[in-house]
Amino acid sequence: MSENLRYGEQILKEFDPETDLEIWQNKHERDYLIKITLPEFCCLCPRSGYPDFATIYVEYVPNKLVVELKAIKLYINSFMGRNISHEDSINEIYSLLERKLEPKYLKIVGDFNPRGNVHTVIEISSESPIKKQNEPQPRSENRANGARRIEEREKDRKRDEKRGSSRDFKGDKKRDEKTKRGSKEGFRKPAFADDKKPRVVKKDR
Repeated sequence: MSENLRYGEQILKEFDPETDLEIWQNKHERDYLIKITLPEFCCLCPRSGYPDFATIYVEYVPNKLVVELKAIKLYINSFMGRNISHEDSINEIYSLLERKLEPKYLKIVGDFNPRGNVHTVIEISSESPIKKQNEPQPRSENRANGARRIEEREKDRKRDEKRGSSRDFKGDKKRDEKTKRGSKEGFRKPAFADDKKPRVVKKDR
């Protein structure tokens, strides 16, 4: 008896990524990141035949080509009836997209649902041309920057010392003049208009 398949089952069974994975031209010259989440990945354990479920995360910076979204959905769903391990499935997805798209950057993550008290995450990525903000600098560059900062602080310290010594000298000079004016030799008694000597008023006790 022939197998009666619904149209969706027929499409997934006959899907060939070599011919059916639709690819479009990338119309943009700038680097930009495409993120795709596919939460319905399913395959069969190659040993037991039990189903394995996962969310597949695709990130890539396109070069000249991008993948059509329905095509990648069908490709991911085509794993549903296949006996394949976690590691092999994610490596296969990565290898196919890398070969078909030739992207500037590609990252594939397979986050598998726990089964038998085991949670598996498979991640494969290339080096991204888009640098993240606040990315740690290489150690050699950090050392060079540190040396420059130390040198600048030393220059600032010497400049402050020079300015401070000049200020201290002027301050000492002013204090000496003030002390001199306040000493006995330099003190002048106040003069009065109608008397040469200051008047002293005695109070009775």
